Amino acid sequence: MKKLLPTLATIACITLAGFSLATRAQEKKAARYEYAIVKWDDPDRLLFNYPNARFELINLLKTGQKIPKDAENEEYCLAYACNFMALSGWEPVNITPAKILFRREK
Repeated sequence: MKKLLPTLATIACITLAGFSLATRAQEKKAARYEYAIVKWDDPDRLLFNYPNARFELINLLKTGQKIPKDAENEEYCLAYACNFMALSGWEPVNITPAKILFRREK
């Protein structure tokens, strides 16, 4: 009986150590992102610089979008750009007064 308790304790410790080594968490893959920049250009122009050297220039007034009288042109245009990019899965990462950096997973 005296030898049974230490033997069972040793077997339990070895079993627990084996399970803890066997059940490791999976390693996470590093997420890969692609980036885009939107720049506001006075008064209603938005310059979209997408990955793979794709470039697009949008004049909001020519597309039928009207800027409200009381709104700041820059703020309104950049908010429009955020909503436009969000529809395609882009998320803003960094915002400066005239530019927004976006990213999305590849």
